[in-house]
Amino acid sequence: MADSASPKNDPTDHLPEELLAQLGNLVPDGSLLAAAPLDLSDAGKYAEAYLLLTEERLGHFVRDNGTWRGGWRPLKDLNESEIVQGLGMSLLRVVPRRGAPLEFRHTLRHAKAVAKLHRQLERRIGGGDEAEPVEEGAHEEEKKTRCEKCGHVLPTWTDVCHACMNRRKILFRLLDFIKPYKSRASMAFGMSLLLTAMSLVQPWLVKPLTNKGFGAQPGVNADFHVVVVYVSIMAGLLVLRTLGQMIQLRLSLGLGTMVSRQIRNMVYGHLHLLSLSFFSKKQTGALVTRVTSDTERLWYFVSSVFIDIILAFLILVGVGVCLFTMNWKLAAFALMPIPLMFILMVFFHNRLHRSFGRMWHRWSQMTSVVAGALPGVRVIKAFSQERREVERFEEKSDALYQVERNYISGVRSLFGPMMMFSSALGSLVVWLLGGWWLSQGKTDLGTLMAFQGFLAMFFNPIHQIAHMDEMFNRAATSAARIFEILDTEPGIYSRKGAHSASRMKGRIELRNVSFSYDGVRRVLKNVSMVIEPGEMLGLAGPSGGGKTTLVNLISRFYDVLEGRILIDGVDVRDYNLAQLRQGIGVVLQEPFLFHGTLAENVAYGKPEATREEIIAASRAANAHEFVLGFPDGYDTMVGERGQTLSGGERQRISIARAILNDPRILILDEATSSVDTATEKLIQEAMGRLTSNRTTIAIAHRLSTLSKADRLVILDKGVVVEEGTHEELADREGGVYANLLKTQRESQSLIALAGE
Repeated sequence: MADSASPKNDPTDHLPEELLAQLGNLVPDGSLLAAAPLDLSDAGKYAEAYLLLTEERLGHFVRDNGTWRGGWRPLKDLNESEIVQGLGMSLLRVVPRRGAPLEFRHTLRHAKAVAKLHRQLERRIGGGDEAEPVEEGAHEEEKKTRCEKCGHVLPTWTDVCHACMNRRKILFRLLDFIKPYKSRASMAFGMSLLLTAMSLVQPWLVKPLTNKGFGAQPGVNADFHVVVVYVSIMAGLLVLRTLGQMIQLRLSLGLGTMVSRQIRNMVYGHLHLLSLSFFSKKQTGALVTRVTSDTERLWYFVSSVFIDIILAFLILVGVGVCLFTMNWKLAAFALMPIPLMFILMVFFHNRLHRSFGRMWHRWSQMTSVVAGALPGVRVIKAFSQERREVERFEEKSDALYQVERNYISGVRSLFGPMMMFSSALGSLVVWLLGGWWLSQGKTDLGTLMAFQGFLAMFFNPIHQIAHMDEMFNRAATSAARIFEILDTEPGIYSRKGAHSASRMKGRIELRNVSFSYDGVRRVLKNVSMVIEPGEMLGLAGPSGGGKTTLVNLISRFYDVLEGRILIDGVDVRDYNLAQLRQGIGVVLQEPFLFHGTLAENVAYGKPEATREEIIAASRAANAHEFVLGFPDGYDTMVGERGQTLSGGERQRISIARAILNDPRILILDEATSSVDTATEKLIQEAMGRLTSNRTTIAIAHRLSTLSKADRLVILDKGVVVEEGTHEELADREGGVYANLLKTQRESQSLIALAGE
């Protein structure tokens, strides 16, 4: 069986052991086709139950006081099944040939699993296995409802399991980005070692300077010559350390910018590999934040924090050795606050991480409001909703403010002062105990002064490490968000050994194609049709019938759930993806123009096009005349999304872009629905040139535009309900197309009367 369980996706994997044991020989190995959990009883209360499907039976089992109770129904006794969607829950209704319908309720958490079982159930009670086999990977969306590693339910907005994300492992993954620049990183690390060594020398010089130069040692007079010698050595070290820090900063900051550029380019490049289904789950502002702000934080981490952490640990080790070498007893007392500082770091660490997670979530929400509002500023002003949009932004900004305020009052304002207090205790112990030993002649002032210098050096990196935890959490949060994108596998990609699509003829065949966006409601249901090379096919029907979905599948913006789409006899999934899409031209209802010149927008699909080719394509699209009307002609800058042009002008530039690309297959999606009659005539003329000798699929709600199509296909609720020429369908009494045409003519008549 094509859709039966395979070892790679065994339906029994998530079944409770008690249920499996109870089923015993009733379900032999490999005979279970699908299993779906149910979590609601008939009364709508939470319950634990499972639906099981084999080749011949449907089983329903419910846990009752620790025991699984239920039974089986032969599939031959079932007539039909359907999924009824509700608010927050759905139910699978199975209608037997005799008796009352059976209803199996579940929350939306299990909607995809139930939908998968429902599809297989439908095929078996509706005609055996005549349906086309499901290709491997067709149910990829269902597989990703749970993490393959830990089994946690994945959030709907991501395919990455946050429970499996370890912050330290995430940051160690950044080392992979540093590897190409390992020579620069090694030099920066070597310079850090040298700076650490030089910093350890100076406190040692304090002891002879104090005892011999200042005469602090009993029986020794002050000697200015000694002072000059040691101060000169300190000055020399200061100059060397300054030069070394300049070199080290240049190396580390340069390394940070290189790594940041690499990550930024990789994230943006990977975004363009992901399918439309990924972007449908994401807010634009959140994605912009990851490409910009998150990569910027990683730049700071790699260039500054990463090196500072290494330096801090080196200084801790070096100074610790010096302290115990100089006076191990005094060192033991001086480091008594260390356990307290460690407890504080552990206590505040998790609170820091939670705070940053909340802050970046609120920050993305606020950014998304801006990213969503600015492109629609014309609509906002047209409906005088400026105040409303400002209030939306202020609401998200206030939410971010509350999280930041809680972070400052609950973590930031307490952590630093308490760490300072702990380190100051160590210094007080040294003064008190050292002063006592000095008065008893057990030590000298130079040793005490040098010890205090080393002690300050010892606690300083502890403070750095403690506050680096804040930077560590910032970087870990940003890195997790970036790796969430990089770890998301493209759902649509070219297979190994893909066919070349450079010589397509344009014959399109759909075989029993079904598709669902959410894995529950099928938008297309067993659609089959053939479009011959050079034929113009018109798609019409009520809104929501699946017309745009069908052309999206042909362009392979999505992959079919069931069935196959073939172009020239080759499955579209077997073509090279880039070549396939280059061979398919699309003219949309709302054409998108990029910020740039008119010439650049016409040549977007063919950047190497000459000016003569651009002009020729514009002439064919009836765009040349209005372009010459601008002072700068083809060098005229187009505003954001082409807002400086009229709708008809944008559409003709879009048609010119398609003509220049010279596709073998052309898709026209409501290309003339939003323009006036005069402009429509110009666009129709341009499209007449564009569709010549090309396989064309035209979608239109203005049905008169489809009169020139060779054949019409009418879709309603995902099913082909009518097929024929414009004249044949218009004359079909009571037909869907005839009714739509009649309704449209009546509406136009009413509009004309109202205009008079």
